Amino acid sequence: MLSQTILDRYASACPGVLLVVATFEHLLQPQRLDQIFVETAKRQYHRELLFSELVAVMNAVATRTHQSVHSAYQAHKKKLGVSPAALYAKLNHMEPGISSQIVRQTAIDARAVIEAMPGGALKILDGLRVFYLDGNHLACTEHRPKVTRVTREGVLPGQSLALLDAQTGLVDQLILCEDGHSQERSMLPQLLTLIDAGMTICADRNFCTSMFLFGLADRGATFVIRQHASTLTYEEPTGKRQRIGRSKTGMVYEQTLKLTHMGRKMSVRRITVELDKPTGSGDKQIHILTNLTQEQATAVQVADVYQTRWTIEGAFQQMTDVLCCEVRTLGYPKAALFAFAVAVLAYNTYAVVKAALRAAHGETKIANEFSDYHLVNDVSQTYVGMRIIVEPREWQRYHGLTSIKMASQLVQLAQKIDLKRYPKKKRGPKKPRPANRKSGAKNHHVSTARLLKAEKTKKLKIDTP
Repeated sequence: MLSQTILDRYASACPGVLLVVATFEHLLQPQRLDQIFVETAKRQYHRELLFSELVAVMNAVATRTHQSVHSAYQAHKKKLGVSPAALYAKLNHMEPGISSQIVRQTAIDARAVIEAMPGGALKILDGLRVFYLDGNHLACTEHRPKVTRVTREGVLPGQSLALLDAQTGLVDQLILCEDGHSQERSMLPQLLTLIDAGMTICADRNFCTSMFLFGLADRGATFVIRQHASTLTYEEPTGKRQRIGRSKTGMVYEQTLKLTHMGRKMSVRRITVELDKPTGSGDKQIHILTNLTQEQATAVQVADVYQTRWTIEGAFQQMTDVLCCEVRTLGYPKAALFAFAVAVLAYNTYAVVKAALRAAHGETKIANEFSDYHLVNDVSQTYVGMRIIVEPREWQRYHGLTSIKMASQLVQLAQKIDLKRYPKKKRGPKKPRPANRKSGAKNHHVSTARLLKAEKTKKLKIDTP
């Protein structure tokens, strides 16, 4: 009864924190995580240390509740019942397939909750399910493994390939690779096995290869991918280029292009956008290839969908800025990739929270007025105290709920949130760099106090008659 009263007080005083924690409890149920481990693991097993407890430790790091793995271990030490060495040994041997599978399976549960919320899912293209594809190289780690101490070069623990569901904001598929120096395209054959008919893949030109485009078509999928100059084989464009109209970024044209691959041919639409402003690399026009029909999407719609591709890059950036997806102390690839996968779990959990906020307050308000950073910061400051004061059994009320009932409870909590508590700060225009800056090649450091004093003296001389 006391715990219920406390939860009611949390729901009244900080409903945003309770919204996030309740979502975690529903999606990351220990029994569910342990079941995924048992069904996926090939060599690993759990005896003293359960897989769900390992996820709990890394989740504390991913959400910045604890600043390091060792700090999270100390907080969970009594429950874990193992030494720090045993914990790190388990992390260092975590199979990448397990890390990928927990993301894949929990994303299914998260999608069911979001789709049960009126207005929770976004609309991209009517009748189509759009997925953004991109890769991410994990940042260099500390030189902790013995073999890395013989070099000063940055050591890369691995990389990932992710599919983000544009409608729900969830990372739907995550492919992990221990070789941090391999090309992202080397993981495309593995990705193709996860593609289902009816999916629409939107990606940048790095993924525009003949093998991948024909592979998508063979799987019954469609694509919206920017054309690459050298990784694609095709015949000269046929037919006159037709002017269609304007998109958000420039004038749109269309013509037919015939792709070739190992004796096969496939006709696609090539959408050309003459940009109002050049890209960061100086391109004044871009070519977008698609096998969508005119009935499924017009040329302008295709161009606009491609322009939203940056959403997945924003997701990776949010994992870096708001969450902790790259733990520099985890030098072994399997451990680093597992930490990244748990950060993706946290990101997917937060995607459900964002869907509840959209359902409660409207998409426009959440996009323009709401700060993810401030809410996550609020959670990190409140979470530990909430865990101490609320009995563990009280959280089990969120474990057995159906997707519809869970969606209803989350929306009710979201409606209690005052968005003014988490205001988004709008950044002003960047100040231009001075034309004649010193290189710093000779003098590597300078005193800020001396610079300020010199500037003040200079102004005094100018102002003094």
